[in-house]
Amino acid sequence: MLFSYFVTSIIPEILVKFTSMVIAVGSTNPTKINPVIEVFAKHFSNVVVKGISVSSGVAEQPMNIDVMYEGALNRAKNALKKIKRARYGVGIEGGLHKYSFGWFEHSIVVIVDRKNRIGVGASGGLVLPEIIMNSIHKGKNLEEAIDEHFKTNRIGEGIGMFGIMTKGVVTRSEGVKHGVAFALARFLHEDIYDVSSK
Repeated sequence: MLFSYFVTSIIPEILVKFTSMVIAVGSTNPTKINPVIEVFAKHFSNVVVKGISVSSGVAEQPMNIDVMYEGALNRAKNALKKIKRARYGVGIEGGLHKYSFGWFEHSIVVIVDRKNRIGVGASGGLVLPEIIMNSIHKGKNLEEAIDEHFKTNRIGEGIGMFGIMTKGVVTRSEGVKHGVAFALARFLHEDIYDVSSK
């Protein structure tokens, strides 16, 4: 599956037309692209996943779930617009939301198609410790705060905060995979999602 992504990233675009499904991901981060490859390949054959840098249209560090959704939706739509042959656009936006029990970190995943139908999913998450939140409130994003306290370097491109906090049990990619699977469910069950509630 990962080989399929690598090959289609270097083969001329004209050859991609022989594949059956192109997926556009609004990111070039492998921790976001690889889970998309894995989930879509479970349900479809000849999947080509193309990551592209797009704007989220929101702050670098989203601080509530509505902003996370907006960022993920913008990424999905912008990726779909840039990659003309894509059937689906995927946007993934991590962020924070304050609940009564603390600041909760997770990712929202949005998948859109050419009919503007939208699937939404989420990764698991956890409450962040106050020492990390203090750094974020002082202006750092989550990756910078984690790197500072755990002496890591660009942890968001590796095992992520999830990997650090769970000591490798759940990595960032594994968390994102759940969100992608949940967002795709809307398109795996079109018969019930497209039924009007009239």
